[in-house]
Amino acid sequence: MKNINHVFGKFLYGITFLILIPAGMWFWAKYTEPIVLLPIIESKIAGGILMMVGGWLMVWAMVALMRYGKGLPMNAFPPPVLVTKGPYRLFRHPIYWGFGLLMIGYFVYTGSPSGIWLVSPLTILGMIALVLGYEEIDLKRRFPNLKIVTALDLPEDSAMSPGIRDRLASLFWIISFLILSNFLIVKFSGTTPPLFGKPFRMYTGFTNPFLPFLNIIFIIAIPFFLKRKDLLREWEISGMLSISYALFIGLLYPGFGAQYLPAFDSALLTAPAFLLFISLKAMYRQSWQPAVIFTILATILIIFQLINSYSTILYIIDFILIFLLAAYYLKIWIFLKNTSEKIANSWKEWVFGKVRVINHGFYVGFGAFFGNLLAGILAGKDYALALLVFAIIVTVFAALWAQIIEGSAKLKRPFGYYGGVVGILFGSLAVWAMGLNGWVIIGVGSVVMPWVQAIGRLRCLVNGCCHGRRSNNPFIGIRYFHPRSRVCNISGLKGELIHPTQLYSILWLFFVGLILLTLWHNALSSQFIFGLYLILTSLGRFVEEAYRGEIQTPVIKGLHLYQWTAIFSAIIGIIMTVIHIEPAIINPGFNWESVLVATISGLFVFFAMGVDFPYSNVRFSRLV
Repeated sequence: MKNINHVFGKFLYGITFLILIPAGMWFWAKYTEPIVLLPIIESKIAGGILMMVGGWLMVWAMVALMRYGKGLPMNAFPPPVLVTKGPYRLFRHPIYWGFGLLMIGYFVYTGSPSGIWLVSPLTILGMIALVLGYEEIDLKRRFPNLKIVTALDLPEDSAMSPGIRDRLASLFWIISFLILSNFLIVKFSGTTPPLFGKPFRMYTGFTNPFLPFLNIIFIIAIPFFLKRKDLLREWEISGMLSISYALFIGLLYPGFGAQYLPAFDSALLTAPAFLLFISLKAMYRQSWQPAVIFTILATILIIFQLINSYSTILYIIDFILIFLLAAYYLKIWIFLKNTSEKIANSWKEWVFGKVRVINHGFYVGFGAFFGNLLAGILAGKDYALALLVFAIIVTVFAALWAQIIEGSAKLKRPFGYYGGVVGILFGSLAVWAMGLNGWVIIGVGSVVMPWVQAIGRLRCLVNGCCHGRRSNNPFIGIRYFHPRSRVCNISGLKGELIHPTQLYSILWLFFVGLILLTLWHNALSSQFIFGLYLILTSLGRFVEEAYRGEIQTPVIKGLHLYQWTAIFSAIIGIIMTVIHIEPAIINPGFNWESVLVATISGLFVFFAMGVDFPYSNVRFSRLV
């Protein structure tokens, strides 16, 4: 019977990933076509080449797994032998790379804007989430003593001299991502005018379309002048981060972030000023003498770019912001991690008779106040009272869910995120019963929820809930010492390094919040925004949950319970994006009704999550 179930499981897995998921993606792209009104990228030649390369890479990787791994290419039933030959010698997870190229090639071949701008990026994020939230962890568990190194990996973090492989690999990723980013920004933004500012027209003779080639030559030279692997590694990571930030800002806010590219075809080869500055930073860390020559060259190139940009002032603001965020990512991370550890050990409580007030309640109280105020401004005063009813119902369901899943003698009043998601259904029904459009509440709630959740994660840090599992890396881990924290009094991890999963969540929710706020500003439908909210938060939760270490969370078939709920939530989100409903008429704007409602909501959530009765054993009585 066990063998039959094993064979059936493999068969079901193969059907799901080879037929059901690709078919689902096709339907998803087809039925969101009327919603995703973005530029078409169509080329029969380019699409055909991408499909052939992607398909060949997938087949090559699958054959390598079966030949060298002695098993099938299925992560749920992994081969017993680690494969480092064939495409696995070049880079990690070649099946996913091949599928990504095949998928993008098909949508380029058919000219599907929904496939390019919606289905492809979300599917790629899904594959990344699967790797980070399951496959990488499973590989380390099954092969703990094996070190995997591929041709296109990052250089080691050492002072040794980099080899030609390190230099070419770093250059490959930087140039590839730079050209792809520039291409997408150009296609997406088109001739979007700048928010403000004008070009720096000191001398119009500098608008030669071949000048961007000098930028690329400058970047190509950098890896061959860096003499230490750690400097090359930092240059590559900073460069990739800067390009990612530029793409994110350029697509969301093209009037601000897409103004550095010149108005001619060679824009694809433009290396922006932030990338030049990152290169100079790496050079100066090594030796100031050659760095001076590179500084002179970079100054000339930046002047050319300022002349050809759409807005000089916007370009300067943009590249300084991106440079600071990308070049100092290590210092930024250390600051955020250390701050998280301080907050995690900042528990304070005040007892008044039989009532206790805990300081972490102020975080969620403020989050509820801020979220309801923003929602009231976005939806208008007509929905102020409905937002209060909605917030209370969602909070109540969050408590009921966690009581069923995690409630115990030590956890009298826990709260669970997915209970709040279920509460959205009942909250929207209550809004409809009030004679208002529930989709408006769902849409605006989706816009503000990432911000509310991010602020609420500060409570999780203090309370110790949603905490991470052990980490052996002091650069990543934080320590808990306060005896009131769940980390200490339930999980028994006092003083041990653990993953700051609450911080992981905050960082992800920040970017999700920016995306959804932008979509609302651009008048996307409420159900589409709600669908994206479910998809994006589920992808982040799938990865986050893999690094969480709460002992009361059940594990089912190798995945945490909340990883399964994240998968289910993402599927619901995909379904929501294809639903088309006429938008309701609203009157957004600041109003005092929303201020009052936000205050009441904030006080309610503060009481629910920050005030308890420490001497009682009644269900829902104690928070700790």
